[in-house]
Amino acid sequence: MDMRSGSSGFLCTLPGEGKGITYHVAVCFIDAERPTGVLFTSFVGVGRRSFGVLAEPGALQGQLAASGEVLCRLAIGQVVRDQLHDKAREGDAVLDLAAAPWDGELRPVGAGLRTARPHVRVLG
Repeated sequence: MDMRSGSSGFLCTLPGEGKGITYHVAVCFIDAERPTGVLFTSFVGVGRRSFGVLAEPGALQGQLAASGEVLCRLAIGQVVRDQLHDKAREGDAVLDLAAAPWDGELRPVGAGLRTARPHVRVLG
């Protein structure tokens, strides 16, 4: 899958207050073709939570470099395992390629955006 043609942004719910906290996760890129990690952002609860799980330069290859979903699932797995969402104030983390991918619900955002002009209905 070409990273540019698939979704590179998702919503997921991570452990947290009550039923959990919804995060927007998005692949970040060095340039148009090379992903460098995943950014996590949540506006739920008290204040904004934002942190990144970033890869060492050149570490992302194969499916990790080609699929936004595969990369996000790996990063989410590490976040849940290491409870990084509770440590957001400590800054960004380095992606652990040995982490187990997360198998929870991952909802694509921005998929299917229309690029054509919307249909205009003329009343008359």
